[in-house]
Amino acid sequence: MSKLKPARLLLPLALLFALAQTAAAQTNVRQALSGLPDSQGVLYVNAHRIIHEVLPRMMPPAEYTKMLAEAQKAGFDARGIDYVAVGARLADPPPANNLPEFVVVLHGNFNADALLALGRVAAGSQNISPRSETYGSKTLEIINLESIARKEWPTGADGEGEAKPNSSTPYPEVAVMALDANTLVAGVPAYVRALVDAAGGRGVLKTSMVDLAARDPQALWSLTVAPPPVLVEYLHKVGAPSNKEFDEMIDWVKQVSFAQGMDALNYSWSASLLTDSPEHASAFSGLVRMGLLAAQTALSAEAAKKKPRDKDYAETRAALDSIKTFVNRTEGNTLLLSFSAPQKVVNDFAKSKMGPKAKQPAATTPRRRGRARRR
Repeated sequence: MSKLKPARLLLPLALLFALAQTAAAQTNVRQALSGLPDSQGVLYVNAHRIIHEVLPRMMPPAEYTKMLAEAQKAGFDARGIDYVAVGARLADPPPANNLPEFVVVLHGNFNADALLALGRVAAGSQNISPRSETYGSKTLEIINLESIARKEWPTGADGEGEAKPNSSTPYPEVAVMALDANTLVAGVPAYVRALVDAAGGRGVLKTSMVDLAARDPQALWSLTVAPPPVLVEYLHKVGAPSNKEFDEMIDWVKQVSFAQGMDALNYSWSASLLTDSPEHASAFSGLVRMGLLAAQTALSAEAAKKKPRDKDYAETRAALDSIKTFVNRTEGNTLLLSFSAPQKVVNDFAKSKMGPKAKQPAATTPRRRGRARRR
């Protein structure tokens, strides 16, 4: 051991450090989502990485500073947010407006009780009086959105009579509570109560949903959905045309997850599709392959027409390079898709869209010269 040089230990130590970082990131995703109640859709946002690592690279410095300052004016430091987790589910029976129920969990190094107190003061200044409800060991502050809507819009759509329920408020009530010292929760009251139950170990999110959502340990965000059995019927209710083959393919899908990640050099985008059989996963893979070939052919033809001095030349080439990194493979009954793009390319594109627009020179009207008077 005495003959080993310190430099030779750097590589294994670096690998161990990287593995530890990956394991910690994956644990955080699991911890955030495992506390959600049983849901048909879950969204995880690694707010800390987005605010501290992504936005400073994508946004012009002045815009980034302004964004943080706007939050601080309201007494909230956005840099203290750790993660945001959102759950969604379709009520049974579904409401008249066909909207899903939702619950939002916000975790960070802020004081949840202090923010709730600030919210009560703000509500009181607007003559809004939430009612308190005790559920288990937690206190829910429930806000009646319909009563607020009636105060703001006291008449119906025709200008006569009282405003109808749900005419301007998709959700009649919203509940807010502090789950612990650093976690705020808001959502449909029944869903918030379900989250309290999940915190006690009852009715938690399915393990398969958590596994799919945490597949990418470097994810900046992930969206995972388990289509309900009545999804096809629901789509037809909201206006989707009926198609036998399409309806059957929807029934093949058991869970689907989308994610965006970031490593030292690249941004990555991925999708995981859990189907009811390996054959159906392979069928979806074939459809993706056909679409990918068509997209690559179209982009190649478009890139061949452009010259380096063209405005969107770099964007077209970057899109073509990203398609070349596309991965399309199956693992049993799961289809895995992914592609990546260099951070610099994406960040430069975002800055060009977010930055101040160059002012066009004002058109000037040529001055007419008067004729010289003859004497």
